[in-house]
Amino acid sequence: MRTLTVVSLRTVLVVVLLGAVLAQVLVPITATALGDQYAEVEHLVVPYSVAAVLAITCAEVALLMIWRLLSLVRADAIFTVRALRWVDVITICIGIATATAAGVTVHLVGIVQTGGPGVALALIGCVVLGLALTLLMVVMRSLLVAAIAHRGELDTVI
Repeated sequence: MRTLTVVSLRTVLVVVLLGAVLAQVLVPITATALGDQYAEVEHLVVPYSVAAVLAITCAEVALLMIWRLLSLVRADAIFTVRALRWVDVITICIGIATATAAGVTVHLVGIVQTGGPGVALALIGCVVLGLALTLLMVVMRSLLVAAIAHRGELDTVI
């Protein structure tokens, strides 16, 4: 992969990571303001803020793993077993973030019984997006495993 492409991708990763850090700061502040405004959900400010920060942290870890994969691409070592570890971490992070978001929305609608259609649509969106990303990573991992095997075969031939 060309150096310009790797540098461009890393620049985008830095911008997204900075946005995620900003979100981790703003989510508790916004949640506190909403809790002050709506007394019926004030007791949920801390647990939901923790859940949101956890989900954002999962996204940050996944972005850092993408950074690591870019390092392997740049070093022409992406088709090695080491890359599988980073892909697995990304998949786990997506799963945790999806489960966290789904858990919060199910709790809000099912147990607290507040929210409305918007929250239900958010639940559907989170679950569909999370499952799609998880399945995409599973497919990408299987393709990487096949590429590693083929590269090993090519190395023995050459």
